[in-house]
Amino acid sequence: MSPGRESIEEKLVKCADTARSEVLLNHTAHFPNGGRPTDAECKQLSTDPKFKGKTWAQQLGIEMHEVARNCAEAALKDLVPGRFSLEQRYRYDRATKQKKPVSADEEKALVESGNAGELKGSLVPDVVIHTGDLLAVQAVYDFKFRCVNDGQLPEWERYDRGHPYHGKNQEEMYLDAFGVKPLRITARLGGLR
Repeated sequence: MSPGRESIEEKLVKCADTARSEVLLNHTAHFPNGGRPTDAECKQLSTDPKFKGKTWAQQLGIEMHEVARNCAEAALKDLVPGRFSLEQRYRYDRATKQKKPVSADEEKALVESGNAGELKGSLVPDVVIHTGDLLAVQAVYDFKFRCVNDGQLPEWERYDRGHPYHGKNQEEMYLDAFGVKPLRITARLGGLR
């Protein structure tokens, strides 16, 4: 990859830090500990009707991802224009090692027609750096946010029973599909391999 990898990773780490700070500042009224949620608070259900049935950890994670995504888009459009994708979905066949990008229109049509199950087993990294060809992947990044900032490394998400990748985690599947070691981008800890 070009010498800009370090610059890309610096920008993404800054986006993760910004996302965590911005989202927690928006929720200082919910967390009396200076806007920092405790482990117990993270497990409680959110009081926001928009996130009904979700815990605070889930809500904060969704909000932080959204802020980080917007930040990454703004940073990368100048740094690597035309050479990055955000939340690009790929169908992946483990047997043949073939991957195929799924367009936003195709994804929307499957969801709206009630056929979202056809997307099961697809991979959606947060950030992909490529040559301009979605299949020529050079780097894969995933934002990971822990609800409690305890200095522990965030884990790669494991696939549940019944999922085509059960027994594997995101890191393993991204490496298998894209042929590059993915990097976790997390607030306060930076980029973690």
